[in-house]
Amino acid sequence: MIRILTTEMWRGEAKWVAALMTAVGAWYFASEDPAQSDWIGWWTQTSMNVQLFGVIVMGSVMSGVAAWGAGRDHRHRTLDWADTAARSGWTRNLVLWLASWLWSLLAYAVFTAIAFSRTAAISDVSSPAWTPLLLGASMLGLQVAVGVAFGALLPSRVLAPFVGIAWYGLFVGLAFAPKHWLNHLFPAIDEHWDTTFTPSTGRLLTAAVWCLAAGLCALAVPALKRRSALGRQAPALIALTVVAATAGTALVVLPPPARDSFWAKPAPQPARPVCATSGRTTACLWPDDRHLLPRVNAAVKRLDSGLGKLSGFNRAFYATGLDLPGGRTAELPLNSPSESESDLADSLFSAALPQPAGDCEPHMLKSIGGYPDTFLFEAAVRARAGAPSEYYGDRFGKALERITKAPSAERDAWIEGAAARIRSCRPVPSVPR
Repeated sequence: MIRILTTEMWRGEAKWVAALMTAVGAWYFASEDPAQSDWIGWWTQTSMNVQLFGVIVMGSVMSGVAAWGAGRDHRHRTLDWADTAARSGWTRNLVLWLASWLWSLLAYAVFTAIAFSRTAAISDVSSPAWTPLLLGASMLGLQVAVGVAFGALLPSRVLAPFVGIAWYGLFVGLAFAPKHWLNHLFPAIDEHWDTTFTPSTGRLLTAAVWCLAAGLCALAVPALKRRSALGRQAPALIALTVVAATAGTALVVLPPPARDSFWAKPAPQPARPVCATSGRTTACLWPDDRHLLPRVNAAVKRLDSGLGKLSGFNRAFYATGLDLPGGRTAELPLNSPSESESDLADSLFSAALPQPAGDCEPHMLKSIGGYPDTFLFEAAVRARAGAPSEYYGDRFGKALERITKAPSAERDAWIEGAAARIRSCRPVPSVPR
């Protein structure tokens, strides 16, 4: 069996396509800019990104290749001779499946090594999440098995590539229907977990069992259609069918572990969040984001220096997922685990601004060109702190200049008065003359 498998691995087409997928995946994971990435630096999201690429891109291609390889006996007119061999049709399909799947797993391991090395260069606080990767490997097995079964049932040169196209089309279609039950059975998980969620181990392992059992059952379908005898393999096929049916039913019927995710549960709140403090300002992070702490410290100092002793602003910030205590607090969204100090300072300035109630209508000012008065307020605060702001035309610029060129006491009084009015859903005070 091992000798036959190694022969099939070296003579088949899968090795060349797997090498091509390795090159494509290596470029994809190695070339992305950490500052623009939504996964480099977050371990769980790194695992999810590898799983997503492996299943949607490589899995679809390798499934088509497996279909092509399974039709080789038909193209070479050796199908009748193969049926007389001592090995059953299921065993022959199993060899074809293993040959393609093992090459896929080798490429998958290369993707994982590259992606994890990039995250490790930014954050070494947490550890890799392995269950999403295990699910991705199992889903690859199901895709390749379906390709083998399709190629054995319909051994056509023309139709084989459409197996991969069908898989890719399935994933694209299901992306537009995230609540559809087929997403539970054919998981290509496109969710953003960062540090807010943690993988649901039981759900992911159940899905992995379903994928592998269903794939092994699919390999027996061509043999059963040709009424090939299974012999002593029949009990194994029955057991696999029961396992696949049980695991698949559990995935569809059991409720999800979280309202916002079928595959993850909310991460527990840290007992003591890591915080950066300067003067009156504090910003707290998840423990997994401690690699950002030096940059957050510098950004907090810039914000505290810019706001000075001004009152009416939010001065306590908590990363997404942390509970917000009462008082002048705000959420600090971390869009990238590799945000720069300037980006963090800009986010802190935006979060520090007082916000009106949700049902408050914006107050438009003709004196600034018909823009909301909050635009003028934010520009005045940023100008005081030396932070960049938007420019909305000459009328807006003239009004802003009257504020910034006013005596510092008068300017700060206008800013504090505007902050209080914005919170109470009232227009900002008149611009100083």
